[in-house]
Amino acid sequence: MRNQFFSLKLVAVVAAAIVLCSCQVNAVVTLDVAQSGAGLLTVNLIADSEVLAAAPNLADDLRFDDATAAGWIMARPNKTADGGLQVSVSHTFDNAEQAGILLNQLSGEFGPFKRMSLTRSGKDTDSTFDLDGILQIDGGLNAFADSQMLKIIGGAPFEENLQQAGLDLGKAMTIDFVATLPGVIERTTGIDTENTVTWRVPLDGSEQSVLTTSRNTAVRATVARLIAGLFKFLFFAWLALMVAVIAKVLYQRRGVSRTPSE
Repeated sequence: MRNQFFSLKLVAVVAAAIVLCSCQVNAVVTLDVAQSGAGLLTVNLIADSEVLAAAPNLADDLRFDDATAAGWIMARPNKTADGGLQVSVSHTFDNAEQAGILLNQLSGEFGPFKRMSLTRSGKDTDSTFDLDGILQIDGGLNAFADSQMLKIIGGAPFEENLQQAGLDLGKAMTIDFVATLPGVIERTTGIDTENTVTWRVPLDGSEQSVLTTSRNTAVRATVARLIAGLFKFLFFAWLALMVAVIAKVLYQRRGVSRTPSE
C-alpha cells in the first residue's frame, strides 16, 4: 500500500508560500539504521509562521488516516517557537528491505524518493550497508498529490497560477534527506558527518543519487569473541596441565610405595 504524506492541503500551503515569497515549508526525512538493519524512518514537516497565518486551520485540515492505518505513527501537530507549525510521522522497520519499502512509500510517480533501497550483507560482526536510489521532483506540484487526486482535479493544483506568476517551487520549500548508517561511510554522494549523510532534494527536476556504502565492524563483539575463545583455550590448557600434574604425582607415589624399605 502506497501512502502520499503531502496532502492537497499541504500543496495549497506550499503554493501560498510561493505566492507570498517569504514563506517557507521545510521537510526533513530521517533514516536511522541500527547494526541489525532495524531502525526508524521519520518525516518532519515545518511550516513557518507566515504559512500558518495564510492557512490558520492547517493543523486541523491535515489528514493522515491512510498512513496511520498502514502503521505510521503521527505526533500531535505543535507550534514552533517562532509561531509556525511542526508535524512529524514515523515508522519502525525490522530490516533493511523494509526500510527501502517505507522510503518508496513517501513518493508518488513524480518523486521525491525514487527506486530507493537499503541492503545489508556480511556477518553480524562485519556487515556492509548499501543505500541506493534517486532524489528527484520532476513534476512540480504533481509530486505533492497522489495519482487519484491528480485524475480528479485534472492536474497539479495551483500549477497554472504558479506558471502565470512565474514563481519557483524551490523558493518556498526545502526537502532534506538524512541517513544515519552503522559503521564507517566508505563512499557517498551526500555530505558525510561521521556516519550521518545529508542530501538536499533538488526541486528543479534534476536528479540526486543517494548511493552510499557503510561498513560496520563490531569491534567490541569481535574482541569479546576472541577473548572468550582465549579464555576457553586457557581453561582447557590449565585443566590438561592439572590432570598431567596429578597423574605425575600419583605415579611417583606408586613408585615410592613399591620400593623396599631399608
